[in-house]
Amino acid sequence: MVICIKNLRVSGILGVYPEERNKERDIVINARVEYNAQAAIRSDALEDALDYKLIRDRIQKVVAETKFNLLEKLADQLVNELTQDTRILKLELEIDKPRALRLTDSVSAIITWERHT
Repeated sequence: MVICIKNLRVSGILGVYPEERNKERDIVINARVEYNAQAAIRSDALEDALDYKLIRDRIQKVVAETKFNLLEKLADQLVNELTQDTRILKLELEIDKPRALRLTDSVSAIITWERHT
């Protein structure tokens, strides 16, 4: 099963230029989280499922508590945080910086991760 969180808008410090370091900016995150949902399907109980509210909260917390220069570093930190939940088998995150580059809507980085057992 893949849980998708689309266009999560969070606010944080991200960037290398002085104007990016002094003021929070919008950061948009899309997440695709794969896990084995068989227990959740059988029980129809939240405690057997990945709680996407908790995923959202963990993403918000990382963005709020960090002040990275690079999209790549934020992406890696988010993977490290989210994959502490051992039920997650695969993860894809896209981190967007809206209006980061003149003449574009946004600049983004995509990171993928897979648990190897």
